[in-house]
Order: sequence, then structure tokens, then C-alpha cells
Amino acid sequence: MRYLLLPLCLVSLNLQAQARSVVFEDSTAQAIVRRVVRETFMMQYMQALSTADSLEALLPGHPAAPLLKAGVLYCRMLDFEDRLDVEEFEKNYTLAWKRAEKLDKSLRPEKNLYLGILLGFKSLLHQREGQWWPAVRLGMKSVGYLKSCLDEDPFYSDAYLGVGTYKYWRSRATDFINWLPLFPDEKKIGVEMVRSAIEKGLFSREIARSTLAWILIDNGHPSEAVSLSLEGLKSYPESRFYLWTLADGYLHSRQWRKATVEFQKLYDSLHPLKRNNGYNEVGLCKQMARCYRNLNDPRTELVWLERGLAVPLDKEAKKRREKDLERFRRLKDDLQKQLATTTK
Repeated sequence: MRYLLLPLCLVSLNLQAQARSVVFEDSTAQAIVRRVVRETFMMQYMQALSTADSLEALLPGHPAAPLLKAGVLYCRMLDFEDRLDVEEFEKNYTLAWKRAEKLDKSLRPEKNLYLGILLGFKSLLHQREGQWWPAVRLGMKSVGYLKSCLDEDPFYSDAYLGVGTYKYWRSRATDFINWLPLFPDEKKIGVEMVRSAIEKGLFSREIARSTLAWILIDNGHPSEAVSLSLEGLKSYPESRFYLWTLADGYLHSRQWRKATVEFQKLYDSLHPLKRNNGYNEVGLCKQMARCYRNLNDPRTELVWLERGLAVPLDKEAKKRREKDLERFRRLKDDLQKQLATTTK
């Protein structure tokens, strides 16, 4: 769930470019795009897909509608940690790619932007499937297109989001060799580029804020991530996108009680859903147990461990959570022995 917002970031990268193109000088089209992004961020996925269809009716043959639909579908798969929308995602991905390739040469920066976004989607899909080399290769190619877009028109402020995110995580992944000249530490540059998207981006400000929140948590600044998340929730109340960063921000700043409140909201949001393979639910039980362990409340910790072990998981989710479930069993046994001793 930590990288839930990256695909949204990629979707948003095209929006500033479209707003600067002749096609997106139309205020009706801009309003439709804003609605798609807002509905996606509020997890109103069916409405977002329907709204994207209305953009297709307004701009037939343009890559915007299938690209946005691919983004909505990918975000929904990330939100629910499944692959149920893969076929429909691939259909829209392919259509958007073909349409982007046909754009006029005069729209080369916009074309590079679309192709970079789409390659970014494919890279993330490989990453989720554990295919790391294809993910890295396509990710680098994606950023190459985005950089080309910025080289030709540096005023595409939203594009800084994708490039900045890449710079941060690439440096983060190579921390142990950043002292070598061939592998410079660009984490600070990456953070500043994402901040630039927040300050200057037309459509991606909220998405950039969410992305930056995850980066700040990773970079040891969870309190700032909490502030960004609270700002986001003012615009998107109860959005899981911001609840995840808020809860994780509280956890990493050791505000255990506040973290339990937000993790509980996430659990209550996900638990009753029909589309629930159990992966996120187990993760939330893990975090709740961790918080109550730090609050010295072993009985409530035990409740969450038992709840996590009782979550029905599909085959894939069970495999991915195998190590967590093994740890749950060990902790449960230890807690039961501890509680049995203290009650004697």
C-alpha cells in the first residue's frame, strides 16, 4: 500500500501538458479531467471510469480518456492489492499507447509525456509481479521520456513529480554506493522536484502531496508527512490514500494512540468490502498489534494477532503474507504464555 499513490502520480503527469495543449484549452474537458482525478482519489472508481468515458465522447481519438481509465483501474488494483482489473487495464493501456504514438510532431513534448506515463505503468506492473529487471529497465525508459518532455518545455510543472519521485527512490535504492561519482545521492533533488509539483502543478498538487508524504516517512520526517496528510484529508475526507500516510506517519513518529485511530479507520473501511482478498486487512492487524505492543497492552495486541490469523486470504495474498502469519503465530504463543503467567 505504501506505493499506492505512485500510479496516481503518473496519471496526473499528463494533465498539465493537456491543459497547455490546444485540445485542453476547452474548460469542459479540464473540468472532466479534474472530476476523474477527484473521484479516483475518493475511491469512487466506477464514477471515475464513467467520467472518463464522457471525456472520450468529447475528445474522440485522443489518448487522454484511455490513459486516465488505465490509471483509475491500476489505482483500484493497488488499493485492493489484487489483479482483477488487469485485462481491462491492458486494453486501455494499449489504446492509449497507439493514440499517443499518432500525435502530431508539433505535440512532441506531450507525446513524450504520455509515453513516459504509460511505460511507468508497465514498470510498476512488473514491480508488483516481482519482475525487478523489467521494472527497472522500463522505469528508466519512462523517466527518459519525461525528462525529454521537460527539456523541450520546462513549464510542464507536473512532470517534476515523476522525475523527482524516480530520483529519490533510485538514490534510496543505491544508498550504499552513493559515495561513488557514478551514483550521486539525488534524494534532496528529488524531494525538491516533488515540492515543485505541489507548488506549481495545475492538476497534481494533491497527488504530489501524498507522494511526498511517503517519501518523508521513508526519509525520517514522519511529522511533516502527518501535516501533509491532514491537509489532504481536508479536501478528500476519509480517503484511504491519505489515511495510510497519516497512520504510518503517526506510527513512525511513535504516536501510537493516534496511529491506532487511523489504522482502525482503514480497517473499518476495508473489512466490509466484497472486494477484499485479505492482504491489506492482515497488514492492518499487524500494525495495530505493533501499536498496542508499544502501548504495553498485551491483551489488545493479542486480539489483533488473532484477528489477523482469522482473516480469509486468497492463494496469492496468503503467499505474500506467509512470513507475517508465521510471526503472528509466534507472538500469539508468547503472549498467551505471558498472560497465563500474570493471571496466576
